[in-house]
Amino acid sequence: MQSVNILLIIICGAGLIHGLIVSVYFRFIKKRRTNSDVFLALLLFLMAIRVGKSVVLQFNSDLEFLFIFLGLSMLLLIGPVLHWYFRSLTRPSFKLRTFEYIQLIPFLCALTISPFITEQWLVENGTYWAAIFLIGIYLHLAFYICIAAGYLYVFRRSLLDIQKTKAQENILKWLQYVLIGICFIWFSYVLNIFDDQVPYILGPLIYSLLIYALTFIAYTLKAHTFSATSFEVDTKSTHIYQEIVVVLEKDDRFMSPEISLQTLGELTGYSKHIISASINTYAQMNFNNLINYYRIQKAKELLSVATASKYTIASIAYDTGFSSLSSFNAAFKKFAKTTPSQYRSTFES
Repeated sequence: MQSVNILLIIICGAGLIHGLIVSVYFRFIKKRRTNSDVFLALLLFLMAIRVGKSVVLQFNSDLEFLFIFLGLSMLLLIGPVLHWYFRSLTRPSFKLRTFEYIQLIPFLCALTISPFITEQWLVENGTYWAAIFLIGIYLHLAFYICIAAGYLYVFRRSLLDIQKTKAQENILKWLQYVLIGICFIWFSYVLNIFDDQVPYILGPLIYSLLIYALTFIAYTLKAHTFSATSFEVDTKSTHIYQEIVVVLEKDDRFMSPEISLQTLGELTGYSKHIISASINTYAQMNFNNLINYYRIQKAKELLSVATASKYTIASIAYDTGFSSLSSFNAAFKKFAKTTPSQYRSTFES
């Protein structure tokens, strides 16, 4: 049992320290810090304090009640900061307005009464109020989780008709992962209220595992480069890409073996550099991959029709613009995740 406790201390302690290090990086070390970096650092710091209280309480039942109370009260800050972080990372002009600081009132109230609340008083007179306070804190965080989720949903829908860049897609993915992580942590702590059989250390343990998972995701998505400026409207750039798509799709020009950046430039009037940059930004792939993607979609269409069986796979490959069967097979496997023959077999009776 002792060895299990030591292992839990190591895992939870390491996760706690890791979270604090990431918080310090985004607040003090990262160059060109943005408002969203500050809010992320604050969110991680508040979570670390909350989880740190749980870790210490798990292995030291004599912890001063004031620290226990303040640790719980930190949840009243996490909710608003989570919401502000989501907005600061998606709105280039985001700035907290004066009236929004009203959201800090629940935490300030808890902070004000903290010196006057003792464990003995709660045991003798305030068990009922302690339960109300605890449930209220978790409902408060649940409310802000729903607010953040609703905001992300509405914001994502507002971009449905817009060709999103790779940076925009990554930011939206990151916020979704953050939301899922907060939900897991919230749920793990709520279980302690309703079921005494759930180990109290579960919350810090889940936090530690999630902070490592989120760090890996942040590294993969390059979260340190995120900025709300990614959502600044660039109508000219969007128009260029839309024009490129129209030209490629007209009369299935993408199937022409002669299609190239040069010919696309002659058809659109833009330089090869502008066309290439626009495709990289909005299609999230280079020119050759974009052409192959279009060709494979056409090949899938041809392979799925009832009359397709009279055409060989090789003829479909050449008809869609590929110069060799091997390049067609490689591209098909890349974009369709299967081979042409396997794809065709799914439509055969």
